[in-house]
Amino acid sequence: MMKRYIYIISIIYAFNIQAQSVSNGVDITVKDKFEAKVAEAIKITGQPNYRDSTIEKLPVEINLRSRNYTVSPLMKVIPAIKILRTKVNRLPGNTIYLSAGNYFTTSAGFSFGNSRSPIQTWSLQGRHLSSFGGFKVSDATGSRKSVFKNSSWLENVLRGHYNRVLKRGRLLTKASANHDRYSFYGQPYISGMNDDDTLRNAPSRWIRDYQAEIKYEHSGYKRKQVFQSAYVRTHRWIDQGGRQLETGLSSGVNWRLPIEDLFLELPLKGSVNRLSGSSRVNSLGEAVIEDYWTAQFSPAITDSLGSLSFKVGINLIFDGVIGTGIDTLRPYVPPVFHVEFPLVKNVLNVFGGIEGGVENDGMRSRVKETPFLAENAKYEIVRSSSIYGGISGRLSSAIGYRFGARQRNYENYAMVIRGPDYLYANGIDSGRLSLEYVELNYFEPSGELTFQSGLGLELRGFALFRVGINNPNKPIYHIPSSQIGGQVLYNLKGKIRFESTIIRHGERNARLGWAQLDLAPYWDGRMSIVYTYNDQLNATFRIDNIFNSRVDWWTGYTAQGIRANLGLVYKF
Repeated sequence: MMKRYIYIISIIYAFNIQAQSVSNGVDITVKDKFEAKVAEAIKITGQPNYRDSTIEKLPVEINLRSRNYTVSPLMKVIPAIKILRTKVNRLPGNTIYLSAGNYFTTSAGFSFGNSRSPIQTWSLQGRHLSSFGGFKVSDATGSRKSVFKNSSWLENVLRGHYNRVLKRGRLLTKASANHDRYSFYGQPYISGMNDDDTLRNAPSRWIRDYQAEIKYEHSGYKRKQVFQSAYVRTHRWIDQGGRQLETGLSSGVNWRLPIEDLFLELPLKGSVNRLSGSSRVNSLGEAVIEDYWTAQFSPAITDSLGSLSFKVGINLIFDGVIGTGIDTLRPYVPPVFHVEFPLVKNVLNVFGGIEGGVENDGMRSRVKETPFLAENAKYEIVRSSSIYGGISGRLSSAIGYRFGARQRNYENYAMVIRGPDYLYANGIDSGRLSLEYVELNYFEPSGELTFQSGLGLELRGFALFRVGINNPNKPIYHIPSSQIGGQVLYNLKGKIRFESTIIRHGERNARLGWAQLDLAPYWDGRMSIVYTYNDQLNATFRIDNIFNSRVDWWTGYTAQGIRANLGLVYKF
């Protein structure tokens, strides 16, 4: 038998944990110690009771020992890099083209530019378009409507640009010169009154327009960069050798001020147009020189809250006229607001806003839009604003859509009329049109669907309606009540490119003297085909006015009939 109390002092090394070596070459060894006391054995069984045994954990001893490792690198030979120069075929940078068609229509042009350069680019372009006749038409009884047998339409333009990359930005310059001629062929034919006029060409106007622009843009992105860009534009416009003269200057500068995590946009711009000429006289026959000017400051903040993005600001606009006995100043403060929110990303996007501004592009812009305006037509700075909203998105990867509505408001819309100088005694006038500035408000819903396939086919259908322009008590002239149409673009393996646009224009109101006219709706269509022989030679075919719609473009001015052109384009 063992003694009554047996003391067993044992040191149990339960485990020996050796830590992995670290980069500094140090080994860490941890040893745990325990002390156990076993109870006295019971005489009957000869076994001790486990409940009377005790185990006590002793303090842990930790030893650190540094170890040094010798690194033996194995070097592998890397094959040498080979840099080869591969010749890249030069892309054609110059183009010339020529096409011809019925009505003695000729279109020709060229474009020359520099080769690849990371520092600068330049180009020189020219274009000529001429067409003779095709404007005469007969009425329902077979009687001839327009008097002049021969009418001409000529447009000539020469333009160029030079851009250069500077140390901290880009310098952009461009200039152009236009020399155009338009005929006043809208005088109606009245048997026994102006038969002699049918033997001569329609009276015409020559217009020269010279333009230049220089712009500087800051490149790169710096949050604290306040200045963004600035530009200066100027033009000199000469109508019929001096019957109208216009000199214009416009400039602007864009700043962006960082405010914490936002940006405050601070665009400032202004314009002035001086209008004069031998035909611009007052009631006493004295020459009148008028300066039309605008100044606009539009501070705004652009920000986002989650998926909601918005822009909020205000337009501070002043415009006026300085001239003989005239000196006006008018403030105009339309708000700036735009908001977008994607209800379903890439599928349904909701947008809306308010915008407004002024248009002071000069009399040259009015004549460019309506070449048959009289030399003494009135000019005003046009003010407008609108409220809009809608949805846009994609129904699939191939189908997109956009539907919306806009309420347009004009304080003084430039409406084209054939004024009271039309003589009822003989029904003959000079064929010149006039401008009348009227208040205009109408509602404009619109929508479009687009389709794109991977086979080179693109489709677009669109519709626009104008509600409120056919008020019999306050008619608006020469604006169609609706425009519904579609576009097709098809590219067949890069060899054949087909484009076509068809639009149905709704009813329009017009005025001849004091008489009100209703202009019927009409179809307008055009198509073009480009066949690529190779990288340097293309053949083109184009048709305008596919439906041969002989409607009045403006009161008394019939649209030219169907016109087809065939041409070649050479690149080198």
